[in-house]
Amino acid sequence: MYKIFFISISLFILIHIQPQEIKAGELPELSVECIKKMEERDEQFTRLIMQDIISSFQLDIDEHAYIEVSFRELEAAKMIYNGKEKDDYYDSLKKQFIVRSRGEPRLFIRPQEAYFLYKEPNNTDVMIHLQLIGTTWEEVDQKKKKGNNIEYKLLTCEKEYIEKKKKYYQN
Repeated sequence: MYKIFFISISLFILIHIQPQEIKAGELPELSVECIKKMEERDEQFTRLIMQDIISSFQLDIDEHAYIEVSFRELEAAKMIYNGKEKDDYYDSLKKQFIVRSRGEPRLFIRPQEAYFLYKEPNNTDVMIHLQLIGTTWEEVDQKKKKGNNIEYKLLTCEKEYIEKKKKYYQN
């Protein structure tokens, strides 16, 4: 009888008291304004990286001759235009985006020719020249050069969020 009473009291305590301790602190969240500022900062960061790479290789890439494409835009184009499961044209471009990079890699494309640009984590600028051969994009040239370090700055709201999150998980 004593064991049943002890188990009942223990369960009661676990069920009714424990959840209140968990609810004591709420998980910190980023504000909508902070998220927007982060997106703008990331886009500016990628833009600076692309400018550095284009100047490193002295490429004649302008917005009138080439279309700048991100991975997300490439995915959207595939879904809009054909959505085929097996698409050599798309797959030959998609595989280029599987890289470790600072900022987002970009594809600058025009009919029959494209440049895939990205900056490696060690600040090496990479330029891959592609040509359309049949239904696939083939690599015809790849060059690497030491690039400039583009500083990635955390926003004040990000720093505050990180500190709040550290405190939350330390408790």
